[in-house]
Amino acid sequence: MASHQRKILMFNHEFPPIGGGGGWVNYFLGKHFAAAGHDVHLITSQFRDCAKMEEIEGFHVHRVNALRKNPNVCAVHEMLTYAVSSSIYGLKFAKQFKPDIVQVFFGIPAGGGAYLLQKFNNVPYVVFLGGRDVPRPNPDPPYYRWLYLLLKPMIRAIWDNAAAVVACSDGLRDLAHITDTNLKMDVIPDGLDLASFESTQRKTNPKTLRCLAIGRLIPRKGFQFLIRALPQILDKVPQNFEIEIVGDGPYREELIGLARNLNVDSYIRFVGTVPYSELPQKYREADIFILPSLAEGMPLVVLEAMGTGLPIIASRVQGIDELVVEDVNGVLFDPGDVDELAISLAKLINAGETRVEMGKASREKVKPYDWKNIADTYLALYDDILTKY
Repeated sequence: MASHQRKILMFNHEFPPIGGGGGWVNYFLGKHFAAAGHDVHLITSQFRDCAKMEEIEGFHVHRVNALRKNPNVCAVHEMLTYAVSSSIYGLKFAKQFKPDIVQVFFGIPAGGGAYLLQKFNNVPYVVFLGGRDVPRPNPDPPYYRWLYLLLKPMIRAIWDNAAAVVACSDGLRDLAHITDTNLKMDVIPDGLDLASFESTQRKTNPKTLRCLAIGRLIPRKGFQFLIRALPQILDKVPQNFEIEIVGDGPYREELIGLARNLNVDSYIRFVGTVPYSELPQKYREADIFILPSLAEGMPLVVLEAMGTGLPIIASRVQGIDELVVEDVNGVLFDPGDVDELAISLAKLINAGETRVEMGKASREKVKPYDWKNIADTYLALYDDILTKY
C-alpha cells in the first residue's frame, strides 16, 4: 500500500466503452488507486456522447477530442489525433493539478504527453506495455511492420525517459527487449476482480457442452481458426456442443460467412457485445473457454475465465503461456494451427471429469491476480520511484 496520498495522472487512448483489455486494466487500477485515497485523473479519447468530464469509481475521467469512429478498433490517424490532443490538454491540466507521477497505458499513442511533462515539469512517468504497442516481427495488420519501423525511435525515447517500464507478462518483456535490449523492465501482471468472477459447479457430462470465446471480432483474435477447426471436431466428438462468441467488430460478417460456407453455423452463436456486468454469468454458463489469438499482452478474458473455474484452450502467445499450464488447467496450441486447435478442443470436450478438474486448477492458479494485489504493486512501484526522485 502506498504510504502517502499521491496525485496520479493517467493517459490512455482507450477506456470503456471503447477499446479492449487495456482500457479495463486502466479502469480497475484507477478504481483501486482512488479507493486507497489517491487523487486520480485520466485523460482519454472523446467518443460519441460520452461526457467530456465525469467521475467513475472515485477517479476523474477527462475526454479530449479524437477522431474515434469505432468502439472496437482504432485507426492510426485516430490514434494520432489523441496523441496531439492529450499532450496539449495534459500540459495545461498539469499546471493546476501538479501530478506527482504519471501512468501511461501504451507508449504509443499515449506516451507523448507524459514525455513532455517529464521534460518540461520533471514529472516522472511509468509506461504500461499492453501488446500491440510493442514492435513485433509478424504484426496484424501487416502494415504495422512499416509503422513500427517509423515509430521505433519515438517508442524507444518514450521508454528510455520513463521512470519505469512495466510489461504485463514475461513474454511481452522479452519481446520489448528486442526493440530496446538494455532497458530494465518490471513485470506486473494484469488482474481480475475475484469477487465478481466466482467459480461454479460444472457437470462432467452436460446435455450440451458450452464453449465460450470473448474478444473483438478482428483478424488478430483468431476466431477464423476456431471456425475452420469445427468440421474436424465434429468427426472427433460424440458430445453435443455449441460455441458462443461474445464481442463485435469489423470482422463479424466475414466470420458469419465462413461458418455458413463450412456448414458449421448451427454450432456457433454470435451474441455481439455484452455489458461487462453480465460477463461473469456468461463464463459461469460455459464449460470451456477458448482464445485462439495471434498476439496478446496478458488477456483479461483468460484471467476472468480462470476465475470462474474454466479450463482454457488458447494459443501459445505472450501472456497466455504464463497462465495456462498444459494438461493442468488447459491445453495450448500454436497460433494459427487449425489442426492442433481441433485436436485440443476435441480432447477437452471428451475429457469429462478431467476437464472439470482442470477448471478447478484454473481457479486456484488465478487467486494471486486479484486487482487489489496488482494495484498495490503499482503503488509500491510509485513510492519507490518518488522516494528516489
